Amino acid sequence: MIERKAMRQQVVLYSLGALIGVISGITAVLFRLLILGLSLVFVTIPQVLGVWGWVAVPGIGGLIVGFLVTRYATEAKGHGVPEVIEAYALHGGRIRFRVPLIKSIVSAICIGSGGSCGREGPIAQIGAGAGSVVASILNLDKRERRTLLVAGLSSGIAATFNAPLGGALFGIEVLAGGIIGFSILPVILASVVATATADLILGTSVSFQAPFFEMGHPIELVLYLVLGVILGFVSVIWMRGFYGIEDLLEKLRVSKYILPAIGGVLTGLLALITYQAEGFFGYSGLFPSDQPYYPAIMGVGYPFIDATLIGHVTLGALLLFGILKMLATSLTLGSGGSGGVFAPTLFIGAGFGGAFGLFCFTLNPWGVLQPMAFALVGMAALFAGTARAPITCIVMLMEMTADYSLILPLMISVSTSYLVSSLIQPESIYTSKLVRRGVRLQRGSHVEVLKTIRVEEIMTTKPEKLTADMTTSEVFTIIDKTHHTKFPVVDNNNNVLGILIAEDLFHEPKEDGQEYTVGELMNPDFLHLSPDCTMDSALQAMIRRDEGHAVIVDPRSPKRMLGYITKADVLKAYELSILRLQKSGVDVEDISPADIIDVD
Repeated sequence: MIERKAMRQQVVLYSLGALIGVISGITAVLFRLLILGLSLVFVTIPQVLGVWGWVAVPGIGGLIVGFLVTRYATEAKGHGVPEVIEAYALHGGRIRFRVPLIKSIVSAICIGSGGSCGREGPIAQIGAGAGSVVASILNLDKRERRTLLVAGLSSGIAATFNAPLGGALFGIEVLAGGIIGFSILPVILASVVATATADLILGTSVSFQAPFFEMGHPIELVLYLVLGVILGFVSVIWMRGFYGIEDLLEKLRVSKYILPAIGGVLTGLLALITYQAEGFFGYSGLFPSDQPYYPAIMGVGYPFIDATLIGHVTLGALLLFGILKMLATSLTLGSGGSGGVFAPTLFIGAGFGGAFGLFCFTLNPWGVLQPMAFALVGMAALFAGTARAPITCIVMLMEMTADYSLILPLMISVSTSYLVSSLIQPESIYTSKLVRRGVRLQRGSHVEVLKTIRVEEIMTTKPEKLTADMTTSEVFTIIDKTHHTKFPVVDNNNNVLGILIAEDLFHEPKEDGQEYTVGELMNPDFLHLSPDCTMDSALQAMIRRDEGHAVIVDPRSPKRMLGYITKADVLKAYELSILRLQKSGVDVEDISPADIIDVD
């Protein structure tokens, strides 16, 4: 009976996953068409005003975005994925109904008006919001709601890039940090259905028009390793620069309604520089027949990537446009615009990877047969260092180009970039945004959880205390009453004098028959700890001194006692840390009952 019920629940969840896939597939198509329609409207401004229209267009778009985001849904600004991660980890997969609606509108306006950002962040948040809304309507439990949240995000990514496996892996690696807290099969099903739905409407096509690449001379593997190291450092510069510019913009004393317009105008100035540079370098992007022209760094930037992959971009343009894209995306999103960072990261990776390939080809033509293969690998390597999703990068780039011949170069560059970036910058571009808000997510591992708890959170602030003039019989009475065996000894001003444990009471009686006092038996050499030290360090200090207790004192007045802890409090701290892990995204069922210690 129980097995049958569980099977019915699985069937329902799989069916809902397929439904979310259909919704995400249709939404991805509508979102793309909305961007195209708005682009055709906004591009008329430069046609009327001339080249200075490229400065005005993103400014106007930013003004509209600033009003809608500030007025109706602040969660819709920025690149979207961090908000989904936070909803998954801290809010049980709940996203407000209005968020996906506002996100789709403001992101389309931002991208359509030439803002430097991508489609994947918005569609990820839109798909995740759809999954959350469906789960809320059906009153599903937390695990099922989070499953549909991941399914919505993954299927949105899959439909956008025609990459079903890459979309599913994106949700697993970037959003959930591993296969915990949700069911994987509905996520895969949703990604497949979303891709099929988008293909049914728009037709099957690859995201990038890349020629067939293959590895030439074996020495190229060394060069791909070097490329991974370089892009590992570049990914750190990209992330830190992105949030550094955001900090500078937030310091401006202007209204949140106006700030995205300021970022838009600054982006437009960079676009004007790009426009002039295109003529100098003889650059021409590969725009589909139905899409209007924009300077290379504006919008999602796919025409630049396509032109790069087929070798139509010079070394100087690759480097310059890569740098300008970094600045433009930081200005667009850092000022409060709405869009993703995935496409800009691919743009930057293609620029620097292609420049590296051309440089190596110039030095060693016989050892580098296809220099633009480095552009393709650079796209994956930079995103691996930026988003910390190495498997997703490898799989998605192969799906997006229908080219599976560069698996070895991809693995070498992606893993190297990931390692270098992780050693320098512990957080990804997505989780960095949450850390800046004070949200630190811990997933998958419960190792060293005591480092997350401070002593002041656990200590007993009003412990049972002794005074130096108490006799042993008085102490035995207190022990019988409280069942405690360790006591701080204080004076009349609550200054701690020492520690007395039950074993200290057992002494040979005095020759005169009088009782010992606490002052005679206590140990004046005891462990002092600060209230802001972690329980991990407190436990280590207890082990080093072979003591099961510590007095918590004011660092400015070491004799003044603030609290008291024992080894039993370590167990309480561990339980609290486990509860916090569960709150931040780790389900109860992910921890065996033996790991949770109930201390009463």
